[in-house]
Amino acid sequence: MTDFDKIVRFIVANKVLTLCTVRDGQPWAANCFYAFDPGRVAFLCLSSIETRHGSEMRDHDQVAGTVSSQQATVARIRGLQFSGIAVLQEGEAEAVGRSLYYKRFPFARLYPAPLWAIVLETMKYTDNSFGFGTKFHWRRSR
Repeated sequence: MTDFDKIVRFIVANKVLTLCTVRDGQPWAANCFYAFDPGRVAFLCLSSIETRHGSEMRDHDQVAGTVSSQQATVARIRGLQFSGIAVLQEGEAEAVGRSLYYKRFPFARLYPAPLWAIVLETMKYTDNSFGFGTKFHWRRSR
């Protein structure tokens, strides 16, 4: 299993990410449900432009965040740190993305909101089950 496969396995086992945005040097963090698009290597999130993080993604597309599992034992701690580009979805990309998102969260059909793709640039995954502090890295090829 490759490092990327280990990271994706962790991502699909979880459902909530913490998204970090910024405006005028002031950081903000928001929790978002997500679906994962492995073909694009992107998180898919619903969020209104009227939210603070939605308006900040619209104005400044570089974002960062985390996905973490809640473990009581240090030996089982796992977590992901990431950076990426927030892209408001339209057209075919939006239709495909919504299909993935609604498959994971059918209730979301009741709460219409714009769909965002967080197109990942870098990921660092820590998984103590492989030994304390074991890290796996992924970076998008340019």
